[in-house]
Amino acid sequence: MSRRRQVRKITLTKEELEELHKRIRQTQDRKTADRLRVILYKSEGYKNCVITHLLQLSINCVGIYLRRYLVGGFDALCASNYQGKQSYLTSEQQEILKIELKTRIYNTAGQVIAWVEKQFGVTYTLRGMHTLLNRLGFTYKKNRLVPGKADPEAQRQFVQWFEKVRAELGPDDRIYFGDAVHVKHNAEAGYAWSESGKPHLIPTNTGRQRYNILGAYCTQTHEYVFILTEDNINQDTMIELLKLLRAKHPGDGKIYLILDNVSYNKALRVRAQAEESQIILKYQPPYSPNLNLIERLWKFMRRELFKDKYRSTFAEFKKQLDDFFANLDKYQDALATLLIERFELVPSVWQAIDAA
Repeated sequence: MSRRRQVRKITLTKEELEELHKRIRQTQDRKTADRLRVILYKSEGYKNCVITHLLQLSINCVGIYLRRYLVGGFDALCASNYQGKQSYLTSEQQEILKIELKTRIYNTAGQVIAWVEKQFGVTYTLRGMHTLLNRLGFTYKKNRLVPGKADPEAQRQFVQWFEKVRAELGPDDRIYFGDAVHVKHNAEAGYAWSESGKPHLIPTNTGRQRYNILGAYCTQTHEYVFILTEDNINQDTMIELLKLLRAKHPGDGKIYLILDNVSYNKALRVRAQAEESQIILKYQPPYSPNLNLIERLWKFMRRELFKDKYRSTFAEFKKQLDDFFANLDKYQDALATLLIERFELVPSVWQAIDAA
């Protein structure tokens, strides 16, 4: 691409200057007023770099507004429906680029620029590529990790089972999602605004002491049962949870409890207690934490209690966890939005994305 020549000078007649001042006074939109001020400052002899400082605009924006004025005058400069320059790639080439970005990992826009130049012989600036990627519906964000051994078909069948059971539930029936989590007595670093080069310092503990939580959560009614203990979670803890769950629903309603495949969940004693308590155990497919909605509650708990929060003693740490789960109803609005019965599945044709 050829570099555009910078506008050196703009000369306004007396009438044009009067019109410019009038438009600035009458406009209520700050962005439009700043575009007009670019022309005003340029006519007064200011350099583009000075105008960027005065109006807090990018050097590219200043150049665009100057060229737009020279082409179409004040009306083009102020028009909200101004059509910018079209992409240098054809529609067909854009579709090819979208497929490439979905099948290979590009960590930087520079890598995409190199691929486009090699593939199509078209050269983009970094800013131009950012604009193109945004227009095509791509954003720069952190990748997510998923279990490499997940079975897409098994996940699909699980969701099919859940939707069928959910649709046939009676008024006294419940589906609970159950899981255990082990939290360390420690803080976790979060994100915050801080002075450049001087991040906020968060004290930490040794992390050797843990508090263990076994819980069950019903996404349809937002009922729950939790056991918090310093002891390890095992068959006895799971049996206690089953008893508490049936005690919470003493009627004849069906109770489904969805669990992962950890060994104590499948122990004979646990299955016997489930049968005695008339609780139907349903095991999610292996490598499928995305199917257990209570995992979202654990993430919510960590964000509320651990991000940038320090407790000097283990007793204080335990008390805050106890209080959190004892007063979980205060978060009901947030959890109702978070724990919706939608599952994000591994794609039906699961294939790891290639690195560029």
